[in-house]
Amino acid sequence: MKKLLFSLSLLILSCQNPSKITDQDVMNAFDNFFNIIDNNLSEFSSVVSDDFYIFENSRKYSTEEFIEFVSGFNIIETKRDYKDVIIETDYNSAHITLTQFGEFIVDSPEGKIKMNFEWLESAYLVKENGILKFKFYFSETINNSTSTIVE
Repeated sequence: MKKLLFSLSLLILSCQNPSKITDQDVMNAFDNFFNIIDNNLSEFSSVVSDDFYIFENSRKYSTEEFIEFVSGFNIIETKRDYKDVIIETDYNSAHITLTQFGEFIVDSPEGKIKMNFEWLESAYLVKENGILKFKFYFSETINNSTSTIVE
């Protein structure tokens, strides 16, 4: 009887057709990642794996270190744009590379500052319990500029 149940279970599992991760799944996860960074940093752990790390500004950050780094900015407004997006997927993971452009209005002791960045970025995402989570993120600044906003 045990052999029959095992065989039946194996047959059922082998007949299931797992779905491949789509490019739209990756972009949704990517947009959610930055929405959380920009608006609700307390939810950051919900979009990253337990062993997540990011390599940014030529430094490796753990989840906790990255949250502390990002929390240090008093960002009032953000605008992000992407180009040259390349996505590779399979059934359990995804990789994305792109160029990201970011514009940030930051409140500083000297007043409001506008910061513009261009980054070369790459990320590896894995499916955990059916949810795409970031396992690794690489971000290197290509260009940046800052200017004071006169009010």
